[in-house]
Amino acid sequence: MTPRTGNASYGIRPLAWAGLSLGAWFVSLFAVLPLVATIQIGAVRWDIAAWLVLTGLIGVAAAHVFGTRLLGLPLRTTAAALAVPALGLILAVGVELALHEWALARVGPYYDSDYIGLTAGLSQSLVLTAIAAFGTLVAPRGAMYAPMACLVLAMALVLLIVVTNVPGLADGIEPESWSLAILIGLAAAYAVACIALGAQKVRVQDRR
Repeated sequence: MTPRTGNASYGIRPLAWAGLSLGAWFVSLFAVLPLVATIQIGAVRWDIAAWLVLTGLIGVAAAHVFGTRLLGLPLRTTAAALAVPALGLILAVGVELALHEWALARVGPYYDSDYIGLTAGLSQSLVLTAIAAFGTLVAPRGAMYAPMACLVLAMALVLLIVVTNVPGLADGIEPESWSLAILIGLAAAYAVACIALGAQKVRVQDRR
């Protein structure tokens, strides 16, 4: 495949790139379950932490591999392009572990996921945001809008989940809820920061 330079036109390839990357992430949600199920479950849910990290790494790797193959040139993977998703995965693990500890304190070890509500999906939404942010940051000119659209959707999902937690603030934050509340706030800040970085890259590339 011939490398593209300058004002390259990629046609629908960026859409295929985004779709395949998200598809790889989605498949990994189920594919890694047998592996993480072998991790001993104790007071800390390291099995869930491993699930989040593995699905995130698979999504980032898929974005890199599919992007290189479909766009016909090596993607420029900078330190920032790696640090941003890494931070997202760390935050996702923190949110999940804090949420588990909060549920244990409030309900006990046999809590129902319905008690947690949409917040149960916040950690994996952060993983999705991290993958989309990576794709946006490594995308060449002419191929940024597909991963950027995925990033906007991922951010919207994170913010939606965060907003559902706002009514609980009216009753005050109990001692066992502080760590979770802080991490939920950081999740919103991370998603917004990813959008800001992506938008900045789009502006810079459009000026060239």
